[in-house]
Amino acid sequence: MYIPNAQSIFAAGLALTGVGLGPASTVISGKVLDYAVESCIDSDGNTRCSKPFAVQASKCYKIEWSTDGAVSHTTVEVRDAGSSELVYYRDTNGEWTPEKNELVYMDFKPKVWRTGNDTVEYEVKTCK
Repeated sequence: MYIPNAQSIFAAGLALTGVGLGPASTVISGKVLDYAVESCIDSDGNTRCSKPFAVQASKCYKIEWSTDGAVSHTTVEVRDAGSSELVYYRDTNGEWTPEKNELVYMDFKPKVWRTGNDTVEYEVKTCK
């Protein structure tokens, strides 16, 4: 489990207040390995979850991702950063409107049999 440092908490506080968020701004983006090994940091030190980021209740977020691999399909799971409880699930790019303010992270589960350990590139933006 990821434990946020002071900088992460400060950034989350800024995000919750809406500072720096204009129309369709990027909230978070990056690359991780898929969640074939169900741990945010695996035994080899590979990152398999996004860093935590803050979301606001009733605000729209557009989640997009792509997975490397000849035959691959991953789904996104958005989880509460404190409890790891699943708060949202999608199997295609799309929009999400959280029900409450919270700090969350994403993992990407492979859904094609005998695949996994592929790189996932992701981006979360506020909706226009």
